[in-house]
Amino acid sequence: MHPLLLRSVTTYDVPYRTTPTLDEWTAVTTDEIEKLISSALFKTCHCQLDPAPTWLVKDMRGLLSPFISLLFNKSLETGCFPSEFKKALVRPLLKKRGLDANQLKNFRPVSNLSFLSKLLQRVVQSRLQSYLDRCDLMPATQSAYHKFHSTETAVTKLCNDMLLLVLRW
Repeated sequence: MHPLLLRSVTTYDVPYRTTPTLDEWTAVTTDEIEKLISSALFKTCHCQLDPAPTWLVKDMRGLLSPFISLLFNKSLETGCFPSEFKKALVRPLLKKRGLDANQLKNFRPVSNLSFLSKLLQRVVQSRLQSYLDRCDLMPATQSAYHKFHSTETAVTKLCNDMLLLVLRW
């Protein structure tokens, strides 16, 4: 590099921060599985890919939860999401009422996943969220995927900040 260019280069002191790593997942318990199954809604959780109806899984959750927790723990331990859980039924859904159903652009695809796939996603999401919260890795102003934060709270904060800015002016 040219000597004159070397003099104009500014160096910055970047602080080093060690970020904890997520080395292992907390084991899934049968009680946790039973609670997840109990909290599931009947109509929104049924999929034709499910080997048994959701209502039956709910009724038999006491017997099924040890096997489901074993499956989920093995999935977390190996880092493999079961291939059957990756399948979805995709159906076209009209974007808005009153749109022309003969126009393909008026539809959006909706994926219907199996019940167990949704349960495993909720297990992973809860563990990942607790890790991010515990290690303080979520930005304070993050709205999406943050409990008790939504677009409403983001807009409220933005309006409040703008109002404070105007008042200070």
